[in-house]
Amino acid sequence: MTLSKNTKMIEQLNHRLRLTLADSRVMVGQMLAFDKHMNLVLADCEEFRTVKTKGEAKGKAKQIKRTLGLVILRGESI
Repeated sequence: MTLSKNTKMIEQLNHRLRLTLADSRVMVGQMLAFDKHMNLVLADCEEFRTVKTKGEAKGKAKQIKRTLGLVILRGESI
């Protein structure tokens, strides 16, 4: 059985998704809506960024979490 992209996206509505953006940020949130350009609306969204720390601990990466709430993501950046 072949499913179209639209059908696959409809199945993901109201589920929590983890999306990696083009700039390596990770967004986690509940998908509320999408459109033909793959723009997404996420509820209760959180952003995770990995940054390198300077100073004593060379090369160590630190993950920063930021709570965003309701977010509209442009499909081009996903």
